[in-house]
Amino acid sequence: MQKVIELRGPKSEVVSEPLAVAPPSMEPILAVVDSLARTLDCIKTMCATEPNGPVRDKLETERANLVIGLFVARVAAMRVSSDEPVLDSASPNLPIASRR
Repeated sequence: MQKVIELRGPKSEVVSEPLAVAPPSMEPILAVVDSLARTLDCIKTMCATEPNGPVRDKLETERANLVIGLFVARVAAMRVSSDEPVLDSASPNLPIASRR
């Protein structure tokens, strides 16, 4: 048998005013950049000592992903530091990059 607890009291009111959005902070972005850079250094060291094979291939794939992530994090840090407005990435008006 289950016990059901019913809480009685005033219902909380829903605030309909928009909340003020604080500008993003640099510290979390810089922490990500630092973490990605240290992880990338570790993988570079592991790649240097690992012979060719499936393990080395996986390390190379992770290394490429970390390079991309590090680039994105550094661009985010530059945008935040320069107070550049952030574009909505889901906007249908943005051009799509293509190879030519």
